[in-house]
Amino acid sequence: MTQKRITRRHALVLTAATALVMPAIVKADAPYKKRLNLQSLNSGEKVNLVYWADGDYIPGARKEIDRFMRDLRTNERTEMHTDLLDLLHEIAKASGSATPIYVMSAFRSASTNAYLSAHSDGVDPSSFHMRGMAVDITQDFSDPGKTYRIAKKLGIGGSGFYPVARPFVHVDVGPVDTWVHPEHGRLDRAEEYDRMQKEAEKS
Repeated sequence: MTQKRITRRHALVLTAATALVMPAIVKADAPYKKRLNLQSLNSGEKVNLVYWADGDYIPGARKEIDRFMRDLRTNERTEMHTDLLDLLHEIAKASGSATPIYVMSAFRSASTNAYLSAHSDGVDPSSFHMRGMAVDITQDFSDPGKTYRIAKKLGIGGSGFYPVARPFVHVDVGPVDTWVHPEHGRLDRAEEYDRMQKEAEKS
């Protein structure tokens, strides 16, 4: 009888100790990572890589994403905003899809944005594309509005749905706004963002 009680006590102690130790072991063995799986609908280029791990962004991965997100018309590139990369990661995670996020337009040089603004309807002259803070995407071709619904629900930055011949969703990390073409986002959002940045610097 005594031996059974000791065995049971030891088993309970071992179980409690294991419960305390295991989370640290799991965390050490499998650090949280963020991955982006992207494909350009214009160039056909692909990137599928971990861009964030162990609590920080990976410089080499960011450079590869910046190259992928370049202005294909002028071949210019910029540093894409890390909040935008995280937003794309959240959209992909929320979609639950294994297919890549298809990119139609990412960074735009000032000349490209001016050209599109003059020749296309609904292009903001002060677009966040020029700041590396916006991208036009799609993922589910059978339900192109799904990405918009996900982005809208996340409530991060601006999200607009363009149900045109080649449907796409605009997402950016400026002030929060939503719209469906032929409507457009608030045209003062770039100014609002700049004001917010200045106020943040003062505080």
